Amino acid sequence: MSYDGIEGQKSMVFDTRRNQAYLEALKKVITPNSVVLDLGAGMGILGFLAAKLGAKRVYLVEPANAIDIAAEIANNNEFGDRVKCLKGTIEEIQLPEPVDVIISVFTGNFLLEEDLLPSLFYARDKYLKPGGVMIPQAAIMEAVPISAPEIYQQEITCWSDPYLEIDHSVVRNYANQSIYYYGKELDKAKYLAEPAKLLAMDFYQCKDTNCNVEVNYKIEESGLCHGWAGWFSMQLGDKWLSTAPREAALHWSKAFLPLDPPLKFKAGDNITLNLARPFLGDWSWRIKTPDTARQHSTFFSVPMTLKAINQFSPQYQPQLDEKGKAALYVLDRCNGSHSIGQLSSELMMEYPQLFTESQKALNFVRNIVSNFS
Repeated sequence: MSYDGIEGQKSMVFDTRRNQAYLEALKKVITPNSVVLDLGAGMGILGFLAAKLGAKRVYLVEPANAIDIAAEIANNNEFGDRVKCLKGTIEEIQLPEPVDVIISVFTGNFLLEEDLLPSLFYARDKYLKPGGVMIPQAAIMEAVPISAPEIYQQEITCWSDPYLEIDHSVVRNYANQSIYYYGKELDKAKYLAEPAKLLAMDFYQCKDTNCNVEVNYKIEESGLCHGWAGWFSMQLGDKWLSTAPREAALHWSKAFLPLDPPLKFKAGDNITLNLARPFLGDWSWRIKTPDTARQHSTFFSVPMTLKAINQFSPQYQPQLDEKGKAALYVLDRCNGSHSIGQLSSELMMEYPQLFTESQKALNFVRNIVSNFS
């Protein structure tokens, strides 16, 4: 998801169930002396709620361009100097003072998906006053084996059926290694056991987000298992907010981890799920029954050449290709002495085989400048 565009922000700004839960938690901790950090603020809705509750000062920190809109909203709502908008990541910017409260929405789909929580821990360690408050303060990952034939057909078995008389069955080997994110569609899935807690995180204490857990299920209802549904719950003050199926909708999505081919489970069966995901790494899920075992990993969800696999090795010694050399050429000249137009023209002369059109060279330079200038 891109958080620069309006659509990327709209679902969060108007997520009434989420925002109301944050508001109720904020009401219990905000005082006229509170200094608040809204981390990953987006358009600032949660920070603005803190300001409306009377916080002395609120810092909105956001790397996406949405922070520029937040500044306009702050001005239009006459928050004055109480709301400060800072563009950048928390690691890049410098807060002028410690804070009493950190608000964040760094829980990605299935809690870990966006790898944002380490930035929350960084902000906590650097800026939160002793005895300060975090909202949310904790989260739990949960999952359950499900029978979901409609979703399974839509995502997995569809590749085995010829389409317009063309055989796409090879794609199924990649599709069944992917995780799929759904909204209300997973509400129709039949639970085959009670949901199990996978990982509990106390945001006041956590240091990393590496996940490697194993849980056991006792099947309560016989059926064909098409995979696992996964979600998270987070603690806001003294209440919990869940993204689970059958709960009221939130802007977060639930995860579907397929099992291909499906397995028939009988009531009373004992099933084990191992879920692993290192920080910035791939998800893997392994299912064990008394009779068989299955393993899936998002590492195999895209075609991988031997060269691509080698590039993941810490021992790999990279060399720049022509495109990399062109990027380095631009970066070396981003010293305030060249305009974007000049860089584009020079790039076409230095790398004519890459840039046969001026617009391509211009877009290439703009992309580098937007990321590193």
